[in-house]
Amino acid sequence: MINPVWIDILANPEEFGQITEIEAFKDVVFLWVLREDGRVIVGIEEPWKFPEAFDPSLHATLEKMKEYFEENKKYFERDGSGGHPTLAAWFADDGSSSCYAGAAYVGGELRFNKQSGKWELSNRSGRFGRIDEIKANTVTKEEVAEKMIEAAKIIKESIQLDVILDIYPK
Repeated sequence: MINPVWIDILANPEEFGQITEIEAFKDVVFLWVLREDGRVIVGIEEPWKFPEAFDPSLHATLEKMKEYFEENKKYFERDGSGGHPTLAAWFADDGSSSCYAGAAYVGGELRFNKQSGKWELSNRSGRFGRIDEIKANTVTKEEVAEKMIEAAKIIKESIQLDVILDIYPK
């Protein structure tokens, strides 16, 4: 499954640049991954929960997405095909895709913190956050932080969005 709001912010920054312009996006929890090719991909796991963040012309499509998700929810939960893995897909020049061809080093959430007034980039992800690996000492917190700094730099350069890092485990 490919994330329905899959955006490569390096290739298509204009698709994500409005994040600071639309107030409703401050309520959205974005998923992000840093792929092995150095691209930051963002998406929204369940975009139908945030219709106010989309143009009204897309609301019918969001409703169809929700219906499809609800009909197939047991399958998605059983094989774990939701969440961050939906962002690791790769596309060929002809537009074909493969959700098995890509790999991502780290991922998490991008969200607006209303208390601090800042955007936060965290590694909160069950499969891509590397939290269990940090706890098991198979990867260091510093290595994860280094990749997150790389992702934050790409976000800053692509869409002029400053983010602060929120690294787990605390």
